[in-house]
Amino acid sequence: MLAWLNEHGALLQAAVGIVTALVWVIYLHIFVSGQKRQRRNEILITVAGQRDLTGHILVCNLGFEPVYILDILMKRCAGDDHTVFSVADRSEVRAEDQTSVDKVTLQMPLNSGDFVDVGPIETLLSRGDATGTDLSTREDLTRLELTVAAVSAATTSIVAARRVFELETSERGARILRPLSLYAEQIRDRRGRRAIERQLQAMI
Repeated sequence: MLAWLNEHGALLQAAVGIVTALVWVIYLHIFVSGQKRQRRNEILITVAGQRDLTGHILVCNLGFEPVYILDILMKRCAGDDHTVFSVADRSEVRAEDQTSVDKVTLQMPLNSGDFVDVGPIETLLSRGDATGTDLSTREDLTRLELTVAAVSAATTSIVAARRVFELETSERGARILRPLSLYAEQIRDRRGRRAIERQLQAMI
C-alpha cells in the first residue's frame, strides 16, 4: 500500500488539488449568488380593500436595499384612449392640508419592508385629468397599468415594477378590478428599464 502511494503520490496530490479547487468554486458561486439575491430589488404592488375602484394601491419595498420612488405611472385604457400619466403628486390634497412632504408627493425613500399608500384607484384616475372629470365612471374603461420607477444604490440604472389590472362589470353593474398576475412584474431587463427611463424623461 505504501509502495503504491509512493508511486502514485503526485497523481493523488493533483486529484486532491482539483477536488479542493472545485469545492472552492462551488462555495464562491453560492456566496456570489447569495449576495446578488440579497441586493436584488423587489417592488410589490397590491390592492387593499375592495376589489373595485375604491381599492387602495399599496407599494412595498421587499428588497434588502432601500429604494427612492422616482415616479408612479398609470396607463389608462378606455376605448381608443391609451393615456399614460404620473400619479406621484397628491394633487387632490388642498394647499392648506399639505402640512408634510408625504401629503404633497409620493416621491420618497422606502426602506426594506416599508410601504406607501398611493391612494384609491378612483383618486389616481382623477390625478390624470386636469379638468376634474370623474374618469372612473367611464364605461369603456377596461384596463389599468401601474408602473413604479425607483432608484437604488444596488444598481446604476432605475429599478421598476409593473402590474396590470382589467376592469370587468358584474351582473349588478359594479366595476370589478381583476389583476392579470399574482404579483407585480419586476422590470429587470435593460431594454425594459431604458424604455421607462425614456418615458420619464419625456414627461419632464
